[in-house]
Amino acid sequence: DVRRFPEWAAGLRRSRVLDSSGKAETEEISPGVRLEFVLSAAGLTHRVLSAVTVVESPRRLEWNYLEGAVGGGGWRVEDEGVGTVRITLSTDYRIRPDWLDGIAHRPFFRGLAEDLTRRSMRRFEAHLREV
Repeated sequence: DVRRFPEWAAGLRRSRVLDSSGKAETEEISPGVRLEFVLSAAGLTHRVLSAVTVVESPRRLEWNYLEGAVGGGGWRVEDEGVGTVRITLSTDYRIRPDWLDGIAHRPFFRGLAEDLTRRSMRRFEAHLREV
């Protein structure tokens, strides 16, 4: 449920699934749909739009960034044992515009991003335990 991502993803203000035109919201995640994320941290707000390229529900999702960043990413869920899964998230990107990418690589912002990621993982674990 992409709309609920902000409940556990620290620094994520809004998330939506849009149809392939990017104009209408949809529930279905399939190749070609758009994922929109509005990020907010340290007084900056940034919108990133990506296109889904691979869906193997519920085990694999991949995307390419269209706006707000250049690159791509994905996640994979693998069984690790009884009641245990491994989630691997990968992303390789440059933020657009370039001036924002330059700020994002400064030590303060790198530390902030790492902190947001740690908090998100703790929230996500708690979210999974609730479900």
